[in-house]
Amino acid sequence: MLLTQAQIQQFKIDGYLLLPKQVPSDQLLELRSLVERHLTERVEPFELEADVHYPGAPESRDAQGGETIRRLKLAYTRAPQLAAMANLPSVVNAVQQILDSKHVLLNPYHHNCVMTKQPEFSSETLWHRDTRYWNFNNKYLINSWLAIGEEKAENGAMKILPGSHRWEVAEDALDGAQFLITDHPDTIGRLSTARTVEMQAGDLLLFSAHCFHAAGRNLTDQSKFALVYTFHGEDTRPLPNTHSASGSEIVLK
Repeated sequence: MLLTQAQIQQFKIDGYLLLPKQVPSDQLLELRSLVERHLTERVEPFELEADVHYPGAPESRDAQGGETIRRLKLAYTRAPQLAAMANLPSVVNAVQQILDSKHVLLNPYHHNCVMTKQPEFSSETLWHRDTRYWNFNNKYLINSWLAIGEEKAENGAMKILPGSHRWEVAEDALDGAQFLITDHPDTIGRLSTARTVEMQAGDLLLFSAHCFHAAGRNLTDQSKFALVYTFHGEDTRPLPNTHSASGSEIVLK
């Protein structure tokens, strides 16, 4: 599958693009079963909700819900079924077209995970750019977000500030963790443009890692899962001696 020029232009303007129904239902059932098994068996490595200290997360590992897993790390090497989703032609070709790059690389040290939002103990993710703690020579990185199940406002679907990958943001409009300060004069008007990206199982969201996004808590009684990877082209390189350059990247094309 190749993107149309209109789709490429939409990504460049808004910073994101939704591609419906990229994975068939039988594969989604297999992915969901795999994720649920790894959660039940607590297959490492993983990150706990209590570790991130986001709003709504358990205060500590010893608190009620403190052992709730937030994400399963190292998805690409965790299982062949998960790695196959990074190699989908709809993903690789789209990233290549948007970045106008010859090659597509996956960085295993950013995202490369299954994000989960569990009932009762999920946290709220505040407005941020993923590039806030990443170290590359430029900001041209694209995240893929594959919905393994339905994503809606009630279970913590992603919210995006369209066009924010092109924004200049004052330093004092960000807190110490590089989240947007919502009552800052420069922020208030911008938040009114926020969009909730509702998705069906099998939908694929591509968005700039420099785009501000957020997500609410899961207020339903069903777990929400999404597979997330980070890609870039050959002109984007991790800076030496940083976490982004911890080891070899994966060349997909």
